Order: sequence, then C-alpha cells, then structure tokens
Amino acid sequence: MLSRLPGIPTLKELRRPGIGQRLLLQIILFSSLITLIATGIQLYTDYNRDIGTLKTRLNDIEGSYLGSVSASLWNLDVLQLNLQLEGIHQLPDIQSVVVQENPENVSDPLHLQRGVIAERNVLTRQYPLVYHLASGPRQIGTLTVQASLAEVYARLQEKVIVILLSQGVKTFLVSMFILFIVYRMITTHLTHISNRVSHFEITQEQPPLALQRQPPHEPDELDQVVNAFNALTRNLRQAYEHMHEVNHALARDIVARRHAEEEVKRLNSVLEQRVLQRTAELEAANSELASFCYSVSHDLRAPLRRIEGFRRILHERYHEQVDEQGQHYLNRIAAGTYEMAEMIDSFLRLSRATQGELNVEIVDLSLKVRRLIAEHTEREPERPVTLDIRNEVRAPVDSHLFDMLLSNLVDNAWKYSSKAPETHLSFGFNEEDGERVYFIRDKGAGFDMQYAERLFAPFSRLHKNEEFDGVGIGLATVQRIITRHGGRIWAESSPGKGATFYFTLWERNTDREQGDYITG
Repeated sequence: MLSRLPGIPTLKELRRPGIGQRLLLQIILFSSLITLIATGIQLYTDYNRDIGTLKTRLNDIEGSYLGSVSASLWNLDVLQLNLQLEGIHQLPDIQSVVVQENPENVSDPLHLQRGVIAERNVLTRQYPLVYHLASGPRQIGTLTVQASLAEVYARLQEKVIVILLSQGVKTFLVSMFILFIVYRMITTHLTHISNRVSHFEITQEQPPLALQRQPPHEPDELDQVVNAFNALTRNLRQAYEHMHEVNHALARDIVARRHAEEEVKRLNSVLEQRVLQRTAELEAANSELASFCYSVSHDLRAPLRRIEGFRRILHERYHEQVDEQGQHYLNRIAAGTYEMAEMIDSFLRLSRATQGELNVEIVDLSLKVRRLIAEHTEREPERPVTLDIRNEVRAPVDSHLFDMLLSNLVDNAWKYSSKAPETHLSFGFNEEDGERVYFIRDKGAGFDMQYAERLFAPFSRLHKNEEFDGVGIGLATVQRIITRHGGRIWAESSPGKGATFYFTLWERNTDREQGDYITG
C-alpha cells in the first residue's frame, strides 16, 4: 500500500467543508465571471470586425459592379446580367443577388435572382440602378444584395467554445493549486490549533502550543495566533488560581452572610407587621374622618336649611309688614346662611383632597387652564384679558384633583384681577437645577409677603370680604393636593403688582419618567 505524501491532502480531506472549499468555490466563481466578461468583450469585438468586413464587401460591390449592371440592364443583356449576378453571388458570405427592373412604363419588368432570399441573419443592401441619358440620370431598376451572417455566428460560436474550455481548464488547475497551498500552509496548522484548543484543560498545566513546521524568518499570522493563544492560556491559568483563592475566601464569608440574611428576614417580618398595623390604623382614621366630615356637613346643613326656610317664610308672608331695617336683617340672614353653606362645601372639598387613591396619568395642564379661563370669559365678556399660556404643558398628575387645584388658582387670579384695568394671566414652567417649576401669574391686587405664612391656612384670608369675597379654603385645598403629588407650593407677591404661585411635583420620587409615583 502506498503511503500518503506529507503535505498532500487526501480526497476525504478535500471534500470536508472548510476554508479550502469556500476559497475554491469563490476562485472558480470569480474566474468564471471574469472569463465570461472577457469572452463577451472578445466576441463583441470580433462581431463588429466581421460586420465591418461584410459592409466593406458590400461597398466594394457598389463601386465595382453597379455601373456595369446598370449598363447591362439598360441594354437588356440578360446573359451579361446573369454572369454579373453569378460573380457577385460567388463572393464570400453573399446569400442572394436580385436585379429588378423599374416597372414604370414597362409591361413585363425584368427580374433576375441568384441564391435564396432569407429573412433572418442577413445584412441587406439595395442599390438604385441609374443610367445617364442626355436628358439626365434615370433610375431603371434596383440591385438587392443579401450578405449572410451565418458564417459570422458559426465562427463566434466556435470561438466561445474554445475560450470557455481553455479558461475552464486553466481556472480549475489554478484553483486546485491554490487549494493545495492553502491546505499545506494554513489549514493543517489551523486543525492542529483546533485540536489543542478542544483538549485544553484549565485545571492542568500544559506545555505551550507550537506549530509543526520550520519557523519562518519573520513571524506570520499563524505565529501571532499561537502567541495570542499561549498568552491567553497563561492569563486564564492565573485567573483560575486567583478565582480559586477568592472562592476559598468567599466560602469563609458564607456562614456570616447566612446569619445576616436570617437577621434581615426577622427584621423584615417585624417591619411588615408594623406596616400592617399602621396601615390598619390609617385606614381606620381615614374612615373616621370621612364619617366625621359627613356627620358635620349633615348636622350643620339641617339647621341652616331651617334658618333659610324661616327667613324665606318671613320674606314671602310678612314682606309688607316688615320695615326697611327688618328687610336689611333678613338679607343679612340670607347672606350668612349662604356663606355658611359655602364654608361647609369648602370644608368637604378640603377633606376629599386628602383622601382616596391617586390615579396618575399624563395630563395636558395648558388645556385645562385655557378651558377654565374660557369659562370666566364667557361669564364676563366685557373684561379685557391678556393671556400668556404655554402650549402643551404636560405632567403626570391625578386629573380630577388637578381640575380642583387649577380651578382654585385660576379663580383666585381672576378674582383678584377684577379691579385692575386689564386682566393679565400667565401659565407655564421654568427649569431650575434640573427641576421643573410650574407657575400661574396675575397682575391683580397682590398681597404683603409678611403675611405669606397665613396664605395656605384653612379659613384664613388676607383681604376683607368687602374687597373680595371668599371663605379662605381654596389655597389650603391646593396645598394638600400638591402635597399628595409629592411637591411643594409657594407664592411671591407685592401689593398692587399681582401674585405668582409656584409649585413642583414628585420631588420625593426619582422615577418620574416611569409614572410610578408613590407618596406617603
């Protein structure tokens, strides 16, 4: 049995899918593409050259035979015409020759033909046969010559076959040689490196990787791969030893961590119990507060309704018997009962602002402000108003509570601007230290900042009822709504120059963009 020569790949190795096969396929495809392009260019050049030869031959026929054929046709020398047509037909690549006499003023025009007239693969020329008389030239007929392209196509076909066969054999031999070189210089060593990597064990010391070849004068890419692998092996071994030491150190900490985890679980259990206890207490307090608010509002409204009922009876039945001073007292009673009813309603709104769950969603605050101002404008169309409302101011809030908040702020701005020549209202926000600060500004009556601490206290007012009506609960409600939204509210003002109310949202929560807003 013959042994395989070293460095010569076997048929099984050549058939194995790998770099060699892909390289061989790419070389064959690229060489075939170049061969096809070169063959096409060569065929196009040869075709144009053969067509040029045929056109030259047709031009020679025009110069050599046209005059003699015209004279023979004029003399009706049929024998001479046949000889001339036969001579033209014997020229290379001439398919057919036809002489047709001009049918004008001739009852039986002459028609002579040599060869078979074809409809395809021919180059046709028609020459007018002109005889010169004393009166001038006269066309007496037509000479039609067809040159066949069959020989041209046959020569091109033979050339295609020869070029493709020769280039195919050459491409195959070159590809096989390149495949042999790649296998000998690259694939064999890559296989050796792959076997070494597949049997690599990080827990065992192993000798450095070395290629089975004569070392080159200058390190090549394979040497770089070998050096990188040996460096990686050393680094992995060092990392493994370091990790082994770290594992021992971690093992010593496991017991302490388990004790810490058990302590954390115990503390969490205690904390959960306390949270449940405080939650139950808070729910009970909220329930008692709601019941108290309902009872207070119900118990207070009943006497008010009776007082207002008796006042109405006195006014309707004894109107003529009560003097002007008595009418004044009845009007004072009506105003007092109305004011008391407003205070009860405000007290209930204040209570509701601190109860219930928040339904947070992205709300267009600008749209709400514009709608509230439009309602005031409809009620007082004669008041001149200048607005500066920033468009599409959106914020994650509870829509229902913010209806109440913005209604109180806009109502205050509108109310305290009633004595100004023109009502100026602004709404927008500023960015301060990465925080968004919203504001509502007016140019109304304003207030003295030394009384600012009383501004958000319930039932506390900085203006007299004779100047501006109200019960002093609106800003207290606003403050509680802002507090539930994790923000703060403050005001800046001076008497006669208007006031600006600022507020922020979700200062205690950094996950603002996600909408997971939690307040205490």
